[in-house]
Amino acid sequence: MRNHRGFTLVEVLVAMVVMLTVTGAIYKLLYTSQRLSNAQAAQTDMQSNERAASLIVPSELRELSTVAGGTAAQNDILDAQPTSIKYRAMRGTGFVCQPAAGLIRIWQSTWSGYRPPQPTRDSAFVFFQTDPSTGSDGTWQMTSITAVTNGTNCPDGTPGYTLTVPGLAAPAAGVPVHLFEDMELGLYVNGGKSWLGARSVSMSEVSQQPLLGPLKETTGFTLKYYDQDGTTETTDKTRVRSIRVTIKGITNGSVSTSGGSSTIAVVEDSVVSLVTLRNALR
Repeated sequence: MRNHRGFTLVEVLVAMVVMLTVTGAIYKLLYTSQRLSNAQAAQTDMQSNERAASLIVPSELRELSTVAGGTAAQNDILDAQPTSIKYRAMRGTGFVCQPAAGLIRIWQSTWSGYRPPQPTRDSAFVFFQTDPSTGSDGTWQMTSITAVTNGTNCPDGTPGYTLTVPGLAAPAAGVPVHLFEDMELGLYVNGGKSWLGARSVSMSEVSQQPLLGPLKETTGFTLKYYDQDGTTETTDKTRVRSIRVTIKGITNGSVSTSGGSSTIAVVEDSVVSLVTLRNALR
């Protein structure tokens, strides 16, 4: 037994110091990597929200049209506020295959839209032209839709949508029909955070439905309205020709602001889009 020596106290202490040093270094590396991964995931999620907003909002607003000093029926912007907008959202276009007073039938093959027509929710602009040889005397008449029948056939035997439009005179066959619903996009607070929400005014929805977020409080969704020159802001919604949309996203909680840095905070980013309305001169 005298020839079998154990570890001395000094050797044990040295081994423990080395082990603790290596373990601490590994822990710090893993902790830093985890914080970096969480920060990158949070920022990626935030940027995905912003990209979605930069697609959804312009696609809705660029279909709008306004006429300076025009009637309510000629202007698609119903209310313009710094953090919200009410407007006529285009939902589809088709062509009349069989007209009648108070009833129009649209070819399904010509229908192009987000969804099929829905009664009460959708209204319609129907084109009327007194002289087919000219294009200057045509007018669009707005009408409500009280019923929609699917599966009915046009005179050529192809499927169509039959729309009940009380009080509307019979348009000519082949004229276009635009369907729309009144919508609102705006910044609202839910669960202590700000979101971009949408609601159907036509359906009398009271509360907004979340589209994306979270966004920066009070300035997460802002709108500026410009007239024809593109640089002068206007409060006259009939003179709006372009809309500047700013989306400011934030991370869903505090994250490391610079990789493995000990600084923890909510990170924000922004994206700006300038939307030119459909009738604005290019």
